[in-house]
Amino acid sequence: MHDQSPVPSSALPVAEWQQALDTVLQTPLKARPYSAQIMRQSPTAFLFLIDQSGSMDERTTYRGRVLSKAAAVAQIVNQTLLELVLRCQKGDEVRHYYDIALIGYGGLNDEQAVSLWSGAMAGKFFLSPAELAGATIRVDEVTVERSIRGRSMTVTEKRPVWLNAVHNYRTPMKSAICLAESLVREWLVAQQGNDVYPPTVINITDGVATDATADELLACCERLKALRSMDGNVLLMNIHVSDERGKSILFPARADDLGSDQYARLLYDMSSEMPAPYHADIASLFGLDQRTSYVGMCSNADMDALVKFMNIGTPTQHNSSFIANLSPEP
Repeated sequence: MHDQSPVPSSALPVAEWQQALDTVLQTPLKARPYSAQIMRQSPTAFLFLIDQSGSMDERTTYRGRVLSKAAAVAQIVNQTLLELVLRCQKGDEVRHYYDIALIGYGGLNDEQAVSLWSGAMAGKFFLSPAELAGATIRVDEVTVERSIRGRSMTVTEKRPVWLNAVHNYRTPMKSAICLAESLVREWLVAQQGNDVYPPTVINITDGVATDATADELLACCERLKALRSMDGNVLLMNIHVSDERGKSILFPARADDLGSDQYARLLYDMSSEMPAPYHADIASLFGLDQRTSYVGMCSNADMDALVKFMNIGTPTQHNSSFIANLSPEP
């Protein structure tokens, strides 16, 4: 039995739950994986794992402003969550295309990862887009420059906030990965029998795990990546944010591309190889050569790289693979 953080209890008795999970994991993979249509009857899941350790207080630059890594990551994640909600909005309806988890480690708890939803959603792990739309902490007003009919104008925009900038304690990353594994297991059982696009897990960190050795962390990641639906294995993407010193390494093809940097090699081993439908978008967005292999990791990334990385991992206008899988339901 490996370490796991508490997760919501299933309505099924333990034996039936395990049988259901075994059935999901033993169902043969489709001939063309990562092609499942994302619909209300067959949603997918996104899990964001956010490092909130004390070192996230270090300064970085985002959109011309100097701010903490925690503040920059919070802005980028909040914008990503807003885009997920908007993708599901059809008229007055917010459709259930995704289940979304927001997990923090460090920050609020020195030893254990926790769900970051608050208010009426406190204690829940997955939110539907409609629940997410109603679960904001607050709405900030920000002043931005926009080009309107060729003229540069200053406008005030409202920005919903789900994630606060927090930086405390150490980096219990293993706890976050194990919690993600437990949540994905529960989610797969709930989707048993459905042809669902497999969950995507995006881990954003600036440090080294303080609750595990490299081997222990890798073992957690391997268990998580081994989980799958009939449409493919879980995708685990890892990004190491930096204070913009040194060379960024994005979506490498081979471990040798990382030189002797042991931490970069650990991130490489922790991460999933990206499926073929993502390759064209990765090459285009990051200006990389077309090749047959891209591993979903980024080492020593600045905030602009993080924004692009999130665009690959979630359904945006930059990710034609996800957009193609979103079903044009009436």
